[in-house]
Amino acid sequence: MEIAGRVSTWARLIVAACTLCAAGASRSADKTPAEWQALARADLDATRAAIVAAHPGYIDDQNPKFRAWTEQGYREALALVPRVASYDGMLAAVRYYVTGFRDGHFVYSDDKRDNTYRVRTDGWVLDRVGDAYVVAAHNPEWQGVLPPLGAKLLVCDGRAPQALVDEDAAPYVERRGLPYLQGVLAGVLAYPPLTGMGYHSCDFEQADGKRLAFPVSYQTVSAASIFKSRPRPQRVERRNAYTFENGVLWIRAQNFMLAPAQVKELDAMLKEIAALQGVRTIVFDARGNGGGDSSVGYQILTAATGGLDFDRAGLDALPTTYPQWRVSDVALEAMDRYVDMMTQRYGADSERARELAGLRDRFRAAKEAGRAWVDQAGGPRITRADIAQRHGRMKRFDGTVAVITDAACASACLDFVDQVRLLPNSIQLGQTTSSDTVYLESAGRVVLPSGNHLALPLKVWRNRVRGDSEALVPDVPLRVDMRDDAAVRSATLAALEKTGAPR
Repeated sequence: MEIAGRVSTWARLIVAACTLCAAGASRSADKTPAEWQALARADLDATRAAIVAAHPGYIDDQNPKFRAWTEQGYREALALVPRVASYDGMLAAVRYYVTGFRDGHFVYSDDKRDNTYRVRTDGWVLDRVGDAYVVAAHNPEWQGVLPPLGAKLLVCDGRAPQALVDEDAAPYVERRGLPYLQGVLAGVLAYPPLTGMGYHSCDFEQADGKRLAFPVSYQTVSAASIFKSRPRPQRVERRNAYTFENGVLWIRAQNFMLAPAQVKELDAMLKEIAALQGVRTIVFDARGNGGGDSSVGYQILTAATGGLDFDRAGLDALPTTYPQWRVSDVALEAMDRYVDMMTQRYGADSERARELAGLRDRFRAAKEAGRAWVDQAGGPRITRADIAQRHGRMKRFDGTVAVITDAACASACLDFVDQVRLLPNSIQLGQTTSSDTVYLESAGRVVLPSGNHLALPLKVWRNRVRGDSEALVPDVPLRVDMRDDAAVRSATLAALEKTGAPR
């Protein structure tokens, strides 16, 4: 179960690329490099202290590498501090530490950027097109000549483009190596955050095949101009809805972070879906779903199929999969917020609110007793092979079930896809998903000396079927624009027809 909402990956990376300017901070120009360095050290110290005090990985005997990076990464990040001369340098030093854990649920925010801030840039922004990195945009405030739009980058200072992305961008933004983020990371290269970073000369190949040797220079521009030089791409609208046509029940299962007003809307949709007759194929469209509350996905799946049933003899002999929560002041504060959130969303007498209130009480008792962990109820570790051997079936449906994923599917979205993949006659289509570590529930909030905050996970899954940082690969890749509803629907139905699924 994943309760906490997640910031979209694009938003986090755009923040890291110096493109989000939050009002309310002190003017960045008022600080000297020495002051930024002191603030970077303070945030690093506070981050390490928060990990030691509250992150489940630090006391996880099954993962000694986590504790090793807690110390090694801290030392490596401190070594970057003398190169910090600005807010972005501070951000880079701390994120170097945090990204080393390779966990999308562990995030150092960008809350305190001054909205008058100026950014150092080379004036041209890269993107990934196929296997190439090309000039995708120019900064509108840049004064002077820039490499032509569409030109393919060949090398900078003797280094290949992928090396630039892997070594100059990823360590300070996102280290998991996810293919769909490579273009975003390439865009970060336009804004070198640390002293000594940047390039002298880059070679390009133009559209006509001619090579261009381009001397690189840097200017400062307004943060507002960054939005103009790289607009955010069109995204799939996150919503829950359905259509039923020619026996195909198409369910958009894209919003697992419900506002209180959306709970009644979901309930109404679930009742309508459960009452439908003549359904031959069910398609769960999870594009754009970046996570949220896993129970939402379970409710949608159950309403459409009746849920999964199978032979339960001998289940006690299977390993148990369950979450362990680390007991800390950070976790207790998060549990208070959870209880308030679920009370507002579902009501004080709802099962969800009562469940979390009971868990909070167990946290308090564990803290008073000096215990490090609180175990939450889990269940048998069941694989697709187990379901087949146990003659699994859906309680109210015996047709084909498909789930469509894009590359941003993570957290509660992955939990949902796990559930769908257990169903007999289920097919995953689309793109390979993102991935999670076994550390989840990014509700821990620690405010750091800079005013930025740390979001850190609070629990660890034991014996989860999906491995640590394992992505889910589709049975049928869809080679279409995943933002194009019509193209995705057409490709999905065509693929299902080839598999023999009824339509």
